[in-house]
Amino acid sequence: MLRRLRAGDLVFPSRERGGLIGEILREIEALGSKVLSERKSEDERIATLTNVVVQLAALNFEARAAISPGHDKLDGIAAGLNMLREELQSSTVSRAYLDSVFSSMADALVVVDASGLVRTVNRATTELLGFTDRELVGKPVSTLFLEELDPAQILALHGHEMQCLTKSGAVLEASVSSSPLQSGSTSEGFVCVLRDITDRKRAEEERMRLEEAIRAKNDLIRTMSTPLIPITDEIVVMPLVGTLDRERADQVIESLLRGIAAIQPRVAILDITAVPVVDADVASALVRAAHAARLLGVDVVLTGLRAEVAKTLVDMGLDLPGVRTCSTLKSGIALSMNRKAQKAEAPRRSS
Repeated sequence: MLRRLRAGDLVFPSRERGGLIGEILREIEALGSKVLSERKSEDERIATLTNVVVQLAALNFEARAAISPGHDKLDGIAAGLNMLREELQSSTVSRAYLDSVFSSMADALVVVDASGLVRTVNRATTELLGFTDRELVGKPVSTLFLEELDPAQILALHGHEMQCLTKSGAVLEASVSSSPLQSGSTSEGFVCVLRDITDRKRAEEERMRLEEAIRAKNDLIRTMSTPLIPITDEIVVMPLVGTLDRERADQVIESLLRGIAAIQPRVAILDITAVPVVDADVASALVRAAHAARLLGVDVVLTGLRAEVAKTLVDMGLDLPGVRTCSTLKSGIALSMNRKAQKAEAPRRSS
């Protein structure tokens, strides 16, 4: 019968026993080296993949995860990161692009944080206000304006005209608009846009001064073009020159009545020889002027009456009761002088 062998029953020579142990130790050492090498390689790959994630978070789409020939689990992660990179690159504007747009804006842009401090500015802001980036970043946004405003009031500005202070102390006019920066339900501050309107304001002021000067000149021209000229103590002439619109017709009536009140003549001659067009509005104004003068006890003589003017009066059905008409100013003056002489002779004949 066979019997069980015990360890003590096997006997090896000492030389063979030493060689076997050395071989086992070498195998163990090689296996440990392989494990350490694989562990180091894995750590390096994990660090590389972590760096790719950081670059993608910073919107740097140049980073790409390497894939090994082994196609292990880390390669699966690398492939997923590369797919994410391509998707983000196709749907996200790069930070460099955004910075380029921000810097190239013609209007001054000021980014303000939630506490009301300037976070960043673009080149147009530094050129407009004369400050450097370092001089503006970290300062309260309210220091940019001449008027004292808190951040909430600045955020509420939409196209408001404000005065800003430059580094040199000069005051410039700016149109200010602000928009909030939101991250979900959290406010991260706001963006303030400053548009220089100094030249536009100066142009508007110059235009207003020019318009005022033109109005004053027109008033002077109207006054000079409707003078009341005394011929004798009892006869005055108002020669009308140029186009008569509704506004100037009213000016004629006002000047006539004011002159009559001051001079108190017996006859007022309205000469329309130099009026190129007498339409319905002008004819109506002449009738009103004549009626107003007669109410003040002054006889009215209308001179320079042409055929087309007479036709206009007839077509309108306008009546000039008590108003004498003459074709020329000379005949109108002669008529007025004759009536004066006739009235002077009347008392003598009666006596």
